[in-house]
Amino acid sequence: SFAPCPPSVYSNRQKLVATRTICPPRLTTTCSSFPRRQAITTAPNLLPCPFQRKHANRLFVSLLNDENDEKMESWEDDSKDVELVLLLSWALSISAFILVNNFIGPWPHALSAVPERLWFVLHMLGGMLFGGGVILTTAIEWLVAHNRNSPVLSFWFDKVPLLDAAIVLPALTVAMVSGTGLATEHYGGLGLAPPHIPIVFYALVAFALWWGLTDLTTQGKALVDVNEWSIQNSLTDNEHSPPPDVPQVVHDRKISNIVSCLFIIALYTIMVFKPGTLIWKDGINMML
Repeated sequence: SFAPCPPSVYSNRQKLVATRTICPPRLTTTCSSFPRRQAITTAPNLLPCPFQRKHANRLFVSLLNDENDEKMESWEDDSKDVELVLLLSWALSISAFILVNNFIGPWPHALSAVPERLWFVLHMLGGMLFGGGVILTTAIEWLVAHNRNSPVLSFWFDKVPLLDAAIVLPALTVAMVSGTGLATEHYGGLGLAPPHIPIVFYALVAFALWWGLTDLTTQGKALVDVNEWSIQNSLTDNEHSPPPDVPQVVHDRKISNIVSCLFIIALYTIMVFKPGTLIWKDGINMML
């Protein structure tokens, strides 16, 4: 009932490379079979055979996606290197800042010139955005992975690095610098503060290292794996069946995100239940 498939029409601009026989075996008497790795027509929609159109379109999309995958893998490698360099630079800088203030003295001296209330506002804003950003992104990523929607997964892992770079890391930096300023105002320096204050800073540095090694380094891989997973889903014939499970890296990131949330809970627990709480009484700073 099908007209014989026409001979292949080659084009210099586009070529579709067949990776398997295009026509099903049961139609080999009415459709031409194309051997493996043979370049076929550049306009799959013009083929009269519906099975050729169907498979040729899928192979054409697959070929284009292969090229995109190569670019994505290159982007993953480059972005991972850049992220690691930037994270290492940030960790070294903030660690040096904390160590100098803890063992040498208040530095820079401008810390003592900033009003205490300004440090307090910055500390509250930084802590709110930092803790809220980590917990919120963990919840969103869990919902996205549970939904198994290919476009949503690709969008999330494409944009989550921007969210971290624009909110979480700057908020963490503001919280640590303003916390050092508050320690300078209240105790005369980070080194003179009660033990729970340096413990908070060390916990923040530990969180940053954990977050960088387990979260930032897997964002690019997750995006590549999700895109490949989406392509495999688009090439399957079971359109009415539920999509397969998400890539393993997405599940691994759940563990990383949960541990990050535990860091946040521990940090806020230390700050709320700290043994020394400053109060004002008769115009004098007192400690409970």
